[in-house]
Amino acid sequence: MTVKQGARRRSPAHGSGATRAAGLEILDDVLCGVDGTRTSYEAVRQAASLTGAKGHLSLLAVSGEYARTRQRNSIQQATLGKVRLRRALDYSRVVARRAGVPIDADIDQRTKVADVLLERAQAHSLLALGAPSMSRMAHLFVGGVTTRAVHKLPTSLLIARQPPRGVAFAQRIVVAGDASADSDKLLDFGIALALARNAELLLIHAAGAESRFQPTRLGSQAERIGSSLAHRGGLSVVPGRAERVIIAGAGQAKASLVVISSRHLKGPRALASVSERVVHDAPCSVLVVRPEDLSG
Repeated sequence: MTVKQGARRRSPAHGSGATRAAGLEILDDVLCGVDGTRTSYEAVRQAASLTGAKGHLSLLAVSGEYARTRQRNSIQQATLGKVRLRRALDYSRVVARRAGVPIDADIDQRTKVADVLLERAQAHSLLALGAPSMSRMAHLFVGGVTTRAVHKLPTSLLIARQPPRGVAFAQRIVVAGDASADSDKLLDFGIALALARNAELLLIHAAGAESRFQPTRLGSQAERIGSSLAHRGGLSVVPGRAERVIIAGAGQAKASLVVISSRHLKGPRALASVSERVVHDAPCSVLVVRPEDLSG
C-alpha cells in the first residue's frame, strides 16, 4: 500500500538551448531513494545540487526489506519502520531545502524495494541512490537495488558517494569514453555539466580489446575539450581493461563524479558490464547516462 502516490510528470527542462542539446534536462526531475543511511543522505545532497532551484526532487522511502548485516556468510534483512522512514524523510527535506530545490516526499509500504524504486523511477528522468555497502558479488547474489538499477536502467542513474577530501561534488568530473560515435554525445553532456558547474573535466579512454584506439575521434574530442574548457579540461589514454582504467583514473584525479554511459547488456553478458563494475567500485559518485537520454 502506498501512503501517497508521488509519481509526477517530468518537469520541463531549464537552461539554454545549448544545455538542452547536451542532455542536461535529465537533471531537472530526480527521484531519490531514502533509507536513513548516510549514503542516502549524500544522494539527496548531490541530487539537489544537480537539480537546482528550477528542477524538482522527489524523495521516496520504501518500507520493505533492506540488507542490514552479515552473519556467517548470510545476509540478514531488516524492515524499516514508519517512524524511522518519516525521520529519514524529514531530514532529507531539510537537506534538499538548503539547496533551494522544490521537493515532494512519499513513503511506499510495499516490500520489494528494488521493484518499487525501479517502477517509480519511470516517471522521472534520473534516479539517485546512495552507494551500496555490500560488495558487488553480494549484490549479484541477493539482487541488490544498485545492481538491479544499473542493469535495468529505467532512467539514468546517480550512485552517490562522499567526494574526496577537499573536493566538492562534481567539481572534478571524469568522463569515461570508448571512442565510439555515441561517446561524442556523452562528452558533450560532460562538457555542458562542467561548464554549468565551473568544474574540471578529464576524458579517460581505456585502449583495450573492447575499445580500439581511435586517434582521429580522440583528437577531435580533445579539441572540443580544449575549446570549451581550456586549462580545465584534459584527455588521458591508458591501456588496460576499461573498468580498471576508469576506476584507477578517477582515484588518481581525485574526481568527485564519473560520467559513464551504458550498453544495456542483458543476460549473462551483463556480468561483464563496465558501467556496473564502475558503479560498485569507483572511489566517487557515478552518473550512468542512458544513450537514449543523450540528445542528438
